[in-house]
Amino acid sequence: MYFFDRAFRSFFIGGSLFAVLSMFVWWMNYPQALSGLSGMNPMYWHAHEMVFGYALATITGFLLTAVMNWTGLNSASGKWLAGLFMLWLSARIGYLINLPLECIAVLDIGFTLGLFLHFFIPVYKSQQWKQIGLAVKFLLLVLANVVYYAGAFGVLAEGILWGVISGLFLVLAINLTMMRRLIPFFTEKALGLPEKDNSKWVDRIAIGGFFGLMIAALLAPTHWITAVIAFPLAVTHAIRWQKWYHPKIWKIVLLWPLYVSYGFMIIGMVLYGFVGLKVIGESLAIHTLAAGGIGLLCSAIMARISLGHTNRNVFEPPRAVVVVFIILALTAIVRVFLPIIDPLHYVLWMQLSQWGWIVGFTIMSIIYWPILTKPSQPKDTGIRL
Repeated sequence: MYFFDRAFRSFFIGGSLFAVLSMFVWWMNYPQALSGLSGMNPMYWHAHEMVFGYALATITGFLLTAVMNWTGLNSASGKWLAGLFMLWLSARIGYLINLPLECIAVLDIGFTLGLFLHFFIPVYKSQQWKQIGLAVKFLLLVLANVVYYAGAFGVLAEGILWGVISGLFLVLAINLTMMRRLIPFFTEKALGLPEKDNSKWVDRIAIGGFFGLMIAALLAPTHWITAVIAFPLAVTHAIRWQKWYHPKIWKIVLLWPLYVSYGFMIIGMVLYGFVGLKVIGESLAIHTLAAGGIGLLCSAIMARISLGHTNRNVFEPPRAVVVVFIILALTAIVRVFLPIIDPLHYVLWMQLSQWGWIVGFTIMSIIYWPILTKPSQPKDTGIRL
């Protein structure tokens, strides 16, 4: 069946629909919890599902499709892909229908382990060692999920927090790796620019510093050392953002959201610096990275890859998709900055951002449903990754 010929179809549409459903459930349980969600506190469930549910679905759709192109192996297709997707879907549904947490843990850890194997095995067989860094991040995501459930079962006191924070930073690290490859490439192709050489020392500081920030966020987010790491890291990423930037990006619908999402990630790093100085709460930094960075980036990746891999023109996306990007960008602003400006109406800003997310991904799901659920066009008119 063509729906499972490549991972982007099932995981993109699944992730987009789940983004709507999960945020609606979170809205119903905020600020007062109404449902148990298999015994989990709704706040912990929301945090986990945004990382291991929504964000990881989009990453899975993109990178399991990409690894088949890189290696030439039919590694994530057909029944194996369908099985992996069912593990992901069953774990998501399991919380909503209150399955025993033990069953959900098996399904969910099974999904993350399957994701690692579907990526690592073709990389190993084809000796694509330059992709091994991504494979290691997928393996660490398995461990992060195990830590989360160890906390949920009371085995590890800080397990839930450590699992969610490490999962978030690993997803961000994967996204930053993708952006390092995609943003310059897409910019050069869209604007007809010559290829630029990226500074290796900037890349090394950007990668190493980000993992340093992850460790600080795990162990001592409000310690001054977090600020010492976060502020220079933000400057490093800002230098890279500026080097890639071109004023004409704002004319390319599927390009400017990548820059805006990267901008949110940089701001999130800055805010983590202020968390280390005990000026703001950690939640604001986390949601800048997540809602602004991951939410906008993953939607933009889905929008472009879906067109390219179904043989549609990536320079002529559906017109309404720009509305999605604007809504999601405004949603992140409402979620992060308005609580700082007007903390007395914190709940209102929270709920407005929840509905912005719901509306944005509802439109995205409607637009891309026929693209992802119908056969590809016969003629290749687009540019693929």
